[in-house]
Amino acid sequence: MPPWSHPHPRQKSLQKAAAAGRLQSATPDLGLRAFRAAGAMRTLFSMDPLRYSSDMDKTMSEGRPAGARAVVGASALVAINNEPPARLIVDAPLPEPLANGLVFIQYRTENLRVLPVFGQGALDVSPRIGHIHVTVDDAPWHFIDASGETVVVVGLEAGPHTVLIELADPAHKVLASETVSFTLPRRKGA
Repeated sequence: MPPWSHPHPRQKSLQKAAAAGRLQSATPDLGLRAFRAAGAMRTLFSMDPLRYSSDMDKTMSEGRPAGARAVVGASALVAINNEPPARLIVDAPLPEPLANGLVFIQYRTENLRVLPVFGQGALDVSPRIGHIHVTVDDAPWHFIDASGETVVVVGLEAGPHTVLIELADPAHKVLASETVSFTLPRRKGA
């Protein structure tokens, strides 16, 4: 039987979690669809990572562009044993929008994919998934973002502000956090 005809072990566990009602998604059945899509990519599971690693080293030493794996990292469709801790890297607000009263904060994660999948069942998914919590100016509430895109905050008064960005697992346990402080300038003509 060819290696791509076997379902991935995480696909089975995700299907069981969804069937038991332990997996919730902001987009109906997103987690399950993501792993069904993994079924279409089963050939990835039969690849030899050492062979591809040495191929990339050879490619880079020959002056050709690095392969996708060297730039993007491991495939999001292959389970990872002993995952390193999730990391959150947050930039200062973009200066041009900030000058116009708009706060655009770019961020990225390492060892965690930002997806709109929530619930205890999603804690067993590998590679790890999660989302961010965003708190503006120490408000007693926060909003959740699972898009993986730039955080946008509008409607703030001119003056100093802080934005707390927390990286959280599907059960909302905070894994890492960064605070960005900035001063929103008074707009000309205001």
